[in-house]
Amino acid sequence: MAIHRFDSVSSTNDVALRLARGGAPAGECVVADAQSAGRGRGGHSWSSPPGKGLLFSVVLRPNWPPETLPLATIVCGIAVATGIRDETGLETGLKWPNDILVGGCKCAGILCEAETDASGGAFVVAGVGINVNTPPEGLPPRPIFPATSLAAQAGAEFDRERILMACLSRITAEISRDEPPGRLADRFNGMDALRGRRLAAALPDGTVLTGLNLGIDGTGSLRLETPTGVATVIAASISAV
Repeated sequence: MAIHRFDSVSSTNDVALRLARGGAPAGECVVADAQSAGRGRGGHSWSSPPGKGLLFSVVLRPNWPPETLPLATIVCGIAVATGIRDETGLETGLKWPNDILVGGCKCAGILCEAETDASGGAFVVAGVGINVNTPPEGLPPRPIFPATSLAAQAGAEFDRERILMACLSRITAEISRDEPPGRLADRFNGMDALRGRRLAAALPDGTVLTGLNLGIDGTGSLRLETPTGVATVIAASISAV
């Protein structure tokens, strides 16, 4: 597994995408101490003080039908949450579609981007940002699900390299699973920190759906029980109500 290390990059996903387009194999990884233009889902930015967080992107080449590639976000969420838990002992939970929570606060996020390389092969670049040893003053303000760090939750700092290797190992193992989508959904739902709670889903068109969180289905879509029936949500920003 090749790991490319940088003091600073625009975004680890940018670098990993260039490598993947050039034929980089599965497992090739980009790690940086800082990003000048880190990004998250929906065009949001991801900021982290240099040397405090864990910022990495890994090339994935799952042998999946193209229409199932969006499930990479679900798979990587399970993997990163498990890797953090195994290495730190902290109880982690998932917030659909791409956040990891500790103590009800956001400690990590995932951004998966799928493309086709020059040979026509599909790939996914999974970008991961984890607030490992970030001090409170270095955390971005978040009105919903406030940001936290692993160190803040545990009261002690952690070895970023150990967490990196734990997460990479879990991502590789999860991507390699020959698992029916329904079983994947069951495992995600079992780790969903908001399962059974009332949620507000702000859709891209500005509509807001409110309903009981029934968990995800085999496509990775969120199901909400609303007053008019069960709604399937493909993309949205989620908050608890």
